Amino acid sequence: MKFACSILATLTLFGCSQGGGARLPTAPGPPIPTASPAPTASSLTSLWGLVVDESGVCIAGATVQVVRGQGLGQSITQTTPCDAWAYDGGVVFRDLTPGVEMTLRASASGYAAQERNVVPSSGAQTAVLFATSRIR
Repeated sequence: MKFACSILATLTLFGCSQGGGARLPTAPGPPIPTASPAPTASSLTSLWGLVVDESGVCIAGATVQVVRGQGLGQSITQTTPCDAWAYDGGVVFRDLTPGVEMTLRASASGYAAQERNVVPSSGAQTAVLFATSRIR
């Protein structure tokens, strides 16, 4: 009787298993597109910049605007005093996706505007310096 129960249990399990029967091959289905995951707060980065004149002095009232790429339309007026060695003042663009290019335009009254393509990196904050000259 024990032997018969063991055989019955084995046959029941074998019949219910998915690997037991012969299967016909099936054509592979189309690939399922997956969306890129949204960046998390910890994967975002920032960009810090300064707008200075020919002598390296920060230009009060200078603005930096995003004219292409991520952050398009953002415009920040430089805070002064600013100091490249102390990482103080300037402009800061936050919550940027690393590796995604953007074009920045620095301008100030009486100075030539300057554009720069920048690709923020992950990890440490990316820094950019705009050294512009007076319009003569």
